[in-house]
Amino acid sequence: MVGGLMKYYMAIIIIIPGIALAGILADQPLAEPDMTFPYLVKNYLGTGMRGIILCALFASLMSTVDSTFNSLATLFSVDIYKEYIKKNATDQEMVSVGRKTILFTFITGVSMGLILLTYKFADSTSAFTHTLNEIRYYVNCGLVVIICAAVFLIAPKRYLTMIAFFSTVILQFLFSYYLFPEMNYFVRAMWVIIIGFTLIALPTILNLTREENIGFDKAGIKKFKDIFVFASPQIMWAGIGLIFSLVLLHLFFS
Repeated sequence: MVGGLMKYYMAIIIIIPGIALAGILADQPLAEPDMTFPYLVKNYLGTGMRGIILCALFASLMSTVDSTFNSLATLFSVDIYKEYIKKNATDQEMVSVGRKTILFTFITGVSMGLILLTYKFADSTSAFTHTLNEIRYYVNCGLVVIICAAVFLIAPKRYLTMIAFFSTVILQFLFSYYLFPEMNYFVRAMWVIIIGFTLIALPTILNLTREENIGFDKAGIKKFKDIFVFASPQIMWAGIGLIFSLVLLHLFFS
């Protein structure tokens, strides 16, 4: 619940200043959308506040990079190296592999950053945040499909899950460049997730129905009461309130 409320707080910080500046500069909008935040900091904050903002940006960047390196090193050394490559690896070997993973991640991350900067400088009038979302949805949609399959389905097949995961990449490409190039990327992501999840759900439900000779309503999809368990009635109503507020926000801004 705290995480859900913080998302609204983050949305206010990110969206409201952009809307405000669009109204302030209605007659002379910025040629480069990505300069909105620097423009606000430079022109509407004092010297002390600018320093605080700069410190906060560096702190958040270092925290994110540190967490990413640590997580990737742990995941690769424990879940991949020790599980599939060398099952009898010692602690010293796993630490060494983790360090190499961090070095590899650093090199690839810097290289990708330089590529994205080149892409950004090639078209400075575009909003680069949207470009980053377009790129990361090639992976994120597949991850959401896997999570939904784990939460809602009973024993989905591994090969079906992998097919659905990689199909989201293909669907994103087809939707973006051939089928619906003008579609908003948020809406596109929704349809890609629905189609990817359907690719797992339908065969899983039909297979369980055929093998166990049970009804459609009892196969494949878990029961509502088994999926959503609330710690208290207060938490339940707070969650429902968040859902309805999210729907209202979408209706209002659409």
